[in-house]
Amino acid sequence: MKIIILIDNTSDPSSALKAEHGLSIYFEINSMKYLLDVGASGKFAENAATLGIDIAEIDLAILSHAHRDHTGGLAEFLQLNNKAKIYLSSHIPGNRYFSTRRGAKRDISADNVLFEKYPERFLMVDNNLQITPEIRLISHIPQRFDRPAGNRTLLTNDLPDDFRHEIAIHIDTPKGNLLLSSCSHHGVLNTLAAGGNKQTIAYIGGTHLIDSDAENQYESDEQLKNMAKEIATAYPVLTLYTGHCTGLNAQNIFSEILKERFTAFYSGFELEI
Repeated sequence: MKIIILIDNTSDPSSALKAEHGLSIYFEINSMKYLLDVGASGKFAENAATLGIDIAEIDLAILSHAHRDHTGGLAEFLQLNNKAKIYLSSHIPGNRYFSTRRGAKRDISADNVLFEKYPERFLMVDNNLQITPEIRLISHIPQRFDRPAGNRTLLTNDLPDDFRHEIAIHIDTPKGNLLLSSCSHHGVLNTLAAGGNKQTIAYIGGTHLIDSDAENQYESDEQLKNMAKEIATAYPVLTLYTGHCTGLNAQNIFSEILKERFTAFYSGFELEI
């Protein structure tokens, strides 16, 4: 299995790949080609071309949740690829999503016009769903642990977002299972509890553990350490690959505790399993 980060907030300084506040993950299993999210713009496709990946050949796509930093390149994807079905939560079309972080209320919704223009391309998900022999979509994620504090500035329409529109991906491989969760608004530990086990070898995605600043306090160092320790002990063979919405402080603490079982990814990062 091959996994490539097409776009992330950061890029390898030695490469010509672009970066933006967004995430798009390409992966291959056997002879099938998949895409999780499309970043905030068409830059994911520019990076794909640089990396020799043909977006037109992708067989199936998944949108992890409604926010624009994961759905903003959807129009570009639909123009470049005319065959792949796109799985997404049924709670995305017709709803509006907002952020009030840093004051002003900003619309961060997916482009609802595209769902009306290309209805035949989209497959709605309401429950956990096995979509191939190897891939299961997880849409029900119970709240056993605290969700990220950064969620408090996010809304669905005019109500606090409950993130019922978020989907994680469980992948079976001969070496163990993987979880892909682009932003983990439900929380890494909740997502692992819903789809992981002691044979989970990798968790790939953002964690929405934002750095605190003078105006906003999010998870404390102690809380972050406790999360990392829980991952280290409950999932003994798991490596955490993260970037995008994981703050540098959280990355440093996870790296300190998980050691070689922690890796920060970037635009162009590749993983072979």
